[in-house]
Amino acid sequence: MVEEITIWADTKKSAKVVENFPANTTSIDLSDRRIASLDPEIFKEFPKLEVLTLSGNEISSIDLTYIGEAENLVELSLNANEIDIIDLSPLSGLENLTHLGLSFNRLKTVNLGPLSKCKSLKALHLYDNKIDSIDLMPLVKCKKLRNLTLQNNPLKTLDITALFRCKTLVQFGIDDEVKLTADKKYKDKKIPYGLKGFKSRIEWI
Repeated sequence: MVEEITIWADTKKSAKVVENFPANTTSIDLSDRRIASLDPEIFKEFPKLEVLTLSGNEISSIDLTYIGEAENLVELSLNANEIDIIDLSPLSGLENLTHLGLSFNRLKTVNLGPLSKCKSLKALHLYDNKIDSIDLMPLVKCKKLRNLTLQNNPLKTLDITALFRCKTLVQFGIDDEVKLTADKKYKDKKIPYGLKGFKSRIEWI
């Protein structure tokens, strides 16, 4: 008989959220439970975990240390929470991570540096936050990146030079009013499909 692990979490009103999952599960979905806090250490009890969904809750901060130890993790969804700061460093060892969702939060800044080691990353969603500046350069190491969304952030300008080195990029989401800049050395080079619709907006520097 497969052992079951109990995950305990709390809402803002101190109500308990209790869910049981088999220890050998590959997917944990705790979305839309009004969770405000939980102890992420519990996730080390699921060695086969591939998909973790915590979207649609009221989480304001989360320590990714133990989630980063889930070496088989493919998808991490933290969309639609209240996260205003996050350290992505623990995710740097997740070579299988393909999808990271951080949209609909309150992030003002995000250091993407740790994601440079996530060689399998295909989708990064950051839309609908409070990000006013972001360095995309770490993404040059994400050779499989296909989808990057940054809409609905208070960005004024954005240097997208790094994205010219993301050859597999097919979808890039950014608001119309954001000024796009890029290194002029890429002006006459082959452009990734996801940037073709933006070429006329780019100021070459």
